[in-house]
Amino acid sequence: MNRPSRRTQSAAARSAVPGGWWQWRASVPTSRLPLCGRTGSNGQAMIESVFVIIVACLCFFAIFQYANLFASKAVLSHAAARAARSRAVGFNRWMVVKSARVAAIPASGRRLTPASVGVDPAVRAALQRNRVGDIRDLALETDVRSPGTQLEVARVPDYMDSDNDATAEHLLNYELWDALSVDIREPMNVGGLTPGVLTVNLYQRHPLLIALGPLARGELRDVGEDEELALGAFYSIESHYPLYMEDMNW
Repeated sequence: MNRPSRRTQSAAARSAVPGGWWQWRASVPTSRLPLCGRTGSNGQAMIESVFVIIVACLCFFAIFQYANLFASKAVLSHAAARAARSRAVGFNRWMVVKSARVAAIPASGRRLTPASVGVDPAVRAALQRNRVGDIRDLALETDVRSPGTQLEVARVPDYMDSDNDATAEHLLNYELWDALSVDIREPMNVGGLTPGVLTVNLYQRHPLLIALGPLARGELRDVGEDEELALGAFYSIESHYPLYMEDMNW
């Protein structure tokens, strides 16, 4: 017994449906349609999804970069205020530089001396035992310091007591401390009769995670070693030390 072919059966089915081929195609479930049309639409959807994911990732990295720079700018403003206050009471330039560096630790990158061991063991152990939300709540409720923080806090007084940069470098050092420059501007002391206003300007070069300039021009490329952004901050305050101290220009 000869059975009709699938093409013959399909043609008979199309002719039996009023309205012709379009009504027949609409009545057939999608799962029974030929795979060629569905494969094309799936490929198009995949390509569109890839483009959307790339754009979303670029937007996320750009927002993260700007947030990081904004936080570094706030830290730098705090460091400028600490440096200006140390100069206002008569400390020499080296003490002003040390005050600025210590205040800028949160935005100074990786710790070089003593060498950083990566993720703190206490933090790694807490992540293994608890969820991230629980760790955040615990950090807000307690005043427990990690071993790395305790080491930094213990070395800051010795660093502030150091006599020169060579000695201080062996006590405490950070990745971006060399990129921090301190500029002290104060009026000439005319007999020390009236306090003047001094200004401390801080400048620090920060490496970028993504090349923001080329990205704004529509260019997508890797970040080079020279991709940095100079951040600046200043703080002005009355200088009272000429009223009771003699400036030795140290």
